[in-house]
Parts: sequence; structure tokens; C-alpha cells
Amino acid sequence: MKHKAFTLMELLIVVSVMAVLFAGLILLINPITIINRGNDVARKKDLDDAKKMLEEYMADTGCYPQPTQICINGNNTSPCNICTKQQSAQFSYFAKDICDPKQGGSLHYLYKTETALVPGVGYEVKACPKWFYLFSVLDSAYIAADDPWGCKKGGCGVSPSYGYSYVVTSPGAPTDAIASVNWYCYLSQFDRCVQCTPYENCTSQGNACYGKDLYPVRSSCCSANGLPPC
Repeated sequence: MKHKAFTLMELLIVVSVMAVLFAGLILLINPITIINRGNDVARKKDLDDAKKMLEEYMADTGCYPQPTQICINGNNTSPCNICTKQQSAQFSYFAKDICDPKQGGSLHYLYKTETALVPGVGYEVKACPKWFYLFSVLDSAYIAADDPWGCKKGGCGVSPSYGYSYVVTSPGAPTDAIASVNWYCYLSQFDRCVQCTPYENCTSQGNACYGKDLYPVRSSCCSANGLPPC
């Protein structure tokens, strides 16, 4: 009995299908992708758990905690960084470690609570804060469904800390200061601040602002770089 041989076209089709399947398998089991997704799941759970614990504190005391109670540096400044593994005094309402999986640099969780302008001093944390934000940086690809605040790939934060892509808030927290639509950077060759929009464009290679400090308003860009008020 004679067996029909594969034609060249049939072989090419088989090879192409196998190549697509192999590429999909590599993507599926890419260890970096898996680690990033796992870290992001941990971050979201940390912030959700922290929010519940902070709400318990609010229910018991009528206020949200001061930065001195829950932040790394121990100073009463807002915003500040949270990582329970690096805090000398532990916040008793945190029943578990609340710390970014990578634990370093800007990857600490950012805590922002209510402040008030004190004449001659500047902004200080209120004695009894009534709202808070908690920010995190995610590693995985952008998912619009996870971003009700419009952070995109890092457009959230509060002055002077930006670059965050995930946030949880207390009830009643103001929402107009979480994400910025317009961003500015200083271009030394022109000695001026220019606008780039949106955030993910500003941080993309090829953009004039790539790799430079970004500011949510032009005036802060000008003042930070010694330019006249603008």
C-alpha cells in the first residue's frame, strides 16, 4: 500500500502552526511574566487588606492613622512610604505584613492622608485625618479594568511622588488629585518646561521627556528647575 507524501505546502502549514503554538507556550510559561503577575496579585491584596484594617482603626477612633504611626520614616509627613518589615514600631491594626514584594525604592506602598495649609509653615497632616490614599506600582501589562482612576501606566500619585499605577482610597477621599492628565518636563537645551500627554507617552523612548523628572503642573516644573513663575 502506497502512502501519500506531504506536499511542501502542507509541511509549511504544519511548521507554521507549530511555531505559533510554541511561541504561545513560551509566553505562557515565561517566568518573568508569571513573577510579575504574582507580585501584582500580592500588591492588590496588600492594599485591599490595608484598607480594611485602616477602616477598622477609623471605626474605633474616628480618624485615620497619622504617618508617624504607620510609615517607614516615622515623620509626620504625607505622603510617606509603608513597609511593615522596615518599620521599628508596628501599627497594631496591621494583622499581617503590608510591604511591596520587591521592598525597595519607589516600590514601597505610598500612603497619603489629609493635610491642611498652616500659614508660614506649609502643609501639615491634620490631627484627625478623615481620608487616605494607598498607591502601588504594578509590574504587569496595563489592564483598563483594573484602573478606574485613570492611572494608565503610572500617572497616579500625589506631589512630590508620582509614577504609581494602582490606588485604593477611603470613602470620601477627593478624587481630583489622584491622576494627572497633563505632564511637564524640563528641557535644558531650550531652558523651558514642555508638556507631554498622557503619562505613558512621557515615559516612552523617543519622547522628549523620556528619562526626565515629570511634573503634574507647569508651575511646579518651573520652580523646581529655577525658572521664573510660569
